[in-house]
Amino acid sequence: MSRYKYVLFSIITFGLFTLSANAASCSYEQRAELNSEISNITANYEVIEVPLEEGATPPDALLESEEEEYTWMVEALQINILNLTENVYVEVTNNYDNQTTVYNYSDTDNGNIAIEWRTLGELVTYTIRVYASSATDCADTLLRTLRVSLPRYNDYATYAVCDQVPDYYLCQRYVFFDQVDFNEFSTKVLAEIERVEQEEEQNNEEDTTWYEEVGNFISEHKTPIIIGVVSILVIAGVIVVIVVIRRRRSEI
Repeated sequence: MSRYKYVLFSIITFGLFTLSANAASCSYEQRAELNSEISNITANYEVIEVPLEEGATPPDALLESEEEEYTWMVEALQINILNLTENVYVEVTNNYDNQTTVYNYSDTDNGNIAIEWRTLGELVTYTIRVYASSATDCADTLLRTLRVSLPRYNDYATYAVCDQVPDYYLCQRYVFFDQVDFNEFSTKVLAEIERVEQEEEQNNEEDTTWYEEVGNFISEHKTPIIIGVVSILVIAGVIVVIVVIRRRRSEI
């Protein structure tokens, strides 16, 4: 066996031995405990406000004395990884630039991690792999994989035409689809506005038709309606008189 093959064989053998040793020491009971722990680990995202990088120019309306204290605030997305323990660590990778970062419990804020994402014009997915830490006998064992997909900021949401249909999917501020060209955007949004206007007109027509039908019915049957109302009033008056007379008689 050549020296190269011998070294390669030794490395492979050592690796297999290490894996076997870890597998043997990671008991069923400890794996069950770890599985119970990691069931509490969650990941989500939220929209936050962060200071803009240095170099931004304050608005002209500010006084000179206020410029030094002024801070531009912009939106960003924040990924939250929650409820980590000393028995695990996480490996976080995004599919935008394939950057990977490892976070141990010592890197967390009481078991929680916050990661900012400021490239708001791009869709991205974070993959979070949870491993057993060296504090356990299952060190480096993959326990769970979480994924968090982030939306991108939709510039079209600021267009005035979207004020008429703010809930339409092309007018929402954060979306989960790729950028569409302006022609497609304008065509679909204008079509949606027209649809909404037609629906409102139809509803108004239905309301108007209902009132007209009631009015027409009253107009066509006004004589019996008037007789019926007068009869009801007369009967009600007679009943009241009878009740009053009976009460007076009972008091005598």
